[in-house]
This record gives sequence, C-alpha cells and structure tokens, in this order.
Amino acid sequence: MAVRVRERTVGRLFGSVTCTVLLVLGLPAGAGYAADGEPPTLPTVTDDCIGPSPVPFAGVPWPVARLAPQAVWPLSRGGGVTVAVVDTGVSAAAMGLTGVVLPGRDVVAGGGADRDCRGRGTALAGIVAARPVTGTGVVGLAPAASVLPVRIVDGQGRLQPKYLADGIRAAVSLGADVILVGTGVEVADANLRAAVDEAVARDIVLVAAVSDQRGAGQAGAPVVWYPAGFPQVVAVGGIDTDGKPTEPVVEESGVDLVAPAVAAVSVGPTGAGHYRVGGAAVAAAYVAGAAALVRSYRPALSAAEIRARLELTAEHPPGAARTPAVGAGVLDPYAAVSVVDPGQAARPVEARPAPAVLPAVPPADPAVGRAGLVGAAVGVGTVLALAAAVTIRAGRRRRWRVR
Repeated sequence: MAVRVRERTVGRLFGSVTCTVLLVLGLPAGAGYAADGEPPTLPTVTDDCIGPSPVPFAGVPWPVARLAPQAVWPLSRGGGVTVAVVDTGVSAAAMGLTGVVLPGRDVVAGGGADRDCRGRGTALAGIVAARPVTGTGVVGLAPAASVLPVRIVDGQGRLQPKYLADGIRAAVSLGADVILVGTGVEVADANLRAAVDEAVARDIVLVAAVSDQRGAGQAGAPVVWYPAGFPQVVAVGGIDTDGKPTEPVVEESGVDLVAPAVAAVSVGPTGAGHYRVGGAAVAAAYVAGAAALVRSYRPALSAAEIRARLELTAEHPPGAARTPAVGAGVLDPYAAVSVVDPGQAARPVEARPAPAVLPAVPPADPAVGRAGLVGAAVGVGTVLALAAAVTIRAGRRRRWRVR
C-alpha cells in the first residue's frame, strides 16, 4: 500500500496543463522524503528554486533494471544525437550532465535554458542522457547523447499553448534529432499542429507524454493531451512495477508505447543527491532515450522508420490485443536497436505445424526379391571374371606365372 501511495504522489509530479495552468511538479518543498534512505520526491516550487537533494541513491532504479540499457550499450550509447527536452530548462551543473547540456533557448523570457529552478526538465534529461557516476546506478538510457534544453514555462511555472508550439519550433531550429515533450495542452490549435508538422518535415522523432488527468471529478472522462494526440507523434504512457497502466487511456490518445513510470530516480539541478520522479513524462523520457540509441546506431533510418522500430519491437504479453484499452507494447531498447527485421519481431509466434508424415513403403514382392538376388549374383560374377582376365593378361606381360 505504501508503494501505491507513493506512486500516486509522484504521478502528480507531471500534472496536466490547460491553457494557462500551473505546472504541478510534486510535493511542497521539504515534503515527500522517503524512508530507508530513499531519495525525496522532487518538490514543487513556484517562486523559488529547489535545492539539492540530501540523499544520494546508491542502488539501481527499477526502470533501469527493467530496461537494462547496459545490454545495448556495446552497440549504441546515443553518440552524435541531440535530444531536445522541451520543459523547464536543464541545469548544465547537474551531476552526470556536466558538459552534456547545450545552451538551448528560453522561448518565454529569451536567452538560454541551461539553468533549471524547478528541476523537472533536469530530471527528464537525466533519464535520457545522464552519464554513469561512480557509486550510483542512476544513469541515462543514452549516456552519450547531447541535451538541448528548451524552456517553455514562465517564472511561476505556468505554460501557455503558444509557448509549447514555440518550444517545438526552437528545438527544430537548433538542430534536435529527437524532441521530448513531457507535458501537453487540451486544445489542438492550428499553431501547435503546424509546429509538429515542421518537426516531422525536418525528419525529427517527436515523443510526447499522454495525460494522466481526468475531467471534472475522479469519474470524469480522461483528458487528451496534445501534441501526444497528433498521429505523427510517439504518444507514451506509463506502467507500474506490475505492468499495469499508470494513466487513464482513451481512444483519442493513440498510445503508441508504454514505459516505466514509477520508482524512477534522477538527478537534481545541483548537488550529489537524487530525486524520485514518476508519471507519463518519465516514461516518455525513456522512449526518447531509446530513440536516440536507434538514431545513433542506424543513422540512415528516417524518423518514421525509427518510430516503427520502437513500436514493432516492443514487448507484448502473449495473446494481448494492441488496443488503447490494454495499452501498447512495452519499450524494449535492445530489440529496437539490434533486431535486423523489426517486422519479423512484430509477428506473433504461431503454433508449430504438425510434422510431415512420409508415405509408408509398400511391402516387397517375393518374386521381385528373388529376381533381384539372382541379378546381383550374376553381376558380381561378371565383375570378378573380368577382373581375373585383366590380371592374367597383365601377369603375362610382366612374366608372372599363375599357378
């Protein structure tokens, strides 16, 4: 039960955004500290910056153990790929991200976006590309990728739909290969649609989180977020440690992939400690990291082909239907990178056909058998006679005497 309470708490870490709404980033400052040496949940701030976490995490977070990125690193670590994190900015001083974060752009206030008061964008960037650090298993899925931060929130953490579209355009203009959007808006306006179209036209893989929110009241209809709701975008939902969805799902969401969304641990903007994070945005960050791995290892693939690989190589429980009601397949980074024929990987395993039965050999005819034996004896006798004649002739030429 404690796990479920913690799961719902961090699920609100990446709350919904509608028009001008405060980005919900977690618990109030100073709250959410877990027992038994676990890192605290990333705190919520509005008018101030979060401080460093006082708890370094020495273990391996469950999502990292589940996705096993070390299996694919001999093939790809995401080198040469730039992942844009369109969110609250990314701290260039974060542990594991030093020298990784580009200046980026703040589309609200202008200037760069390589500082992060709220920690959310930094946490997502850590999941994508944090380098290994001695003493902890907290590491990014693609630890050789570069991070391009794009800030789309104002000083109070509020998001306007215009800034989301501007942020995607900024990522396109600054040379992103993969764009991660961990939030969304409920209105698919023409400006946002056009920004997504521009990213697709530039052959960029665009990954976005689905909403974890409902309408008025807990019994309300699930909310559809954009850009995840656009068909060109890889829409990502989360799963818990039991493989169950962590968000309400509707047909319009068009969920393409699911990935771990609970028990994740990432870096803070400063310091050597870690924060616990969760929600669909975290799941989307893991998918963005996997996209970077594929793009690095298979640079000739288009964005559409990379998306197809991610979806076709995903894990599906035996007999599970691929419908929004049960969710899409679970991200499999190793298969996405290594499988030669992703279409083959997607084909269901059919029951083995029954072995072929050879026709029975008819019983032999006794008369035919006796004739065969006589013929064989005559043939052997003829061969022996010819061999003797040849030997005698040869012996005479060499003056041998046959006794």
